Amino acid sequence: MVQEEKIESSRVPDLLEIAGSTVPPLAGSAVSSQRSRQSPDTSGQSRDSEGRFIYAVILPNGNPDFVGIDLIGLDGCEVYMILYRDIAAIVSDYPVGAIKLIRKNLSPYHDVTRRFAETCTTIPARFGQIAEDGEKVLRVLRRNYPRIRLELARLDQKVEMGVKVFWEVDNLFEYFVKTDAELRSLRDRIFFRQSPPTTLELIALGGVVSDRMNARKEAVSQKVVSALRRASVEEKLDEPSEEKMVMSGWFLVSKERPQDFVAMVHEAACLLGKEYAVKVNGPWVPFNFVEHIELEI
Repeated sequence: MVQEEKIESSRVPDLLEIAGSTVPPLAGSAVSSQRSRQSPDTSGQSRDSEGRFIYAVILPNGNPDFVGIDLIGLDGCEVYMILYRDIAAIVSDYPVGAIKLIRKNLSPYHDVTRRFAETCTTIPARFGQIAEDGEKVLRVLRRNYPRIRLELARLDQKVEMGVKVFWEVDNLFEYFVKTDAELRSLRDRIFFRQSPPTTLELIALGGVVSDRMNARKEAVSQKVVSALRRASVEEKLDEPSEEKMVMSGWFLVSKERPQDFVAMVHEAACLLGKEYAVKVNGPWVPFNFVEHIELEI
């Protein structure tokens, strides 16, 4: 059985770190700045005496003006771009100094980054990075251009799809006892006798059940991933977070093929037994596949 689910998530991973920029501690106070109404900065030259809060680096895809996107960043300042060749840093004016890790500051950071990610390929920056001026941001783009461009190219025109597999049974222990003769025999030797089971026997039985569950998870995950590779570019598996969860994974898919991927999920589900439920969600911005990059100035 396959269920298509929608999962709302506002979290943006911080995957681009600029060495030498100001990354303040949790303590500290934000200082208000004047909202800017100037056009995007294509030169990196300082517009005023303030620093530049960095949201992300993007691939504008031939649309450097982003007509129709009017985003407001931290402290109500207008968001703009500092361009270098075919990439750009998304920034807004902000004083160099401490910045609190609170909702008031995190919310515009997440909103801005996600809005750009919905429009173009995006590498989010670590929250709290503030360059002294636009020239420093431009220098970072220039010096690290090959690495940034390569990562943007890898993610360009891609989305991610989430797939989860669950055991759809009432009792996992009973399910494994029923389907595993060796485990059933061990259970019978421990419980169906005159003397009660010892603590060590119960621990040993629990260990055997855990081993069987992990082996089954591995086998099912390999089967599903193998089937879905025909419609995906990369995959990343997370540790199951629930007792009955068999697999949790993310798949990098061409932006043109999400429906092909869903069809493959249905095919993969047919390879499993009726005791499994498969859930698919997406397409999403491929944040799970962005590699952490530390840039040097």
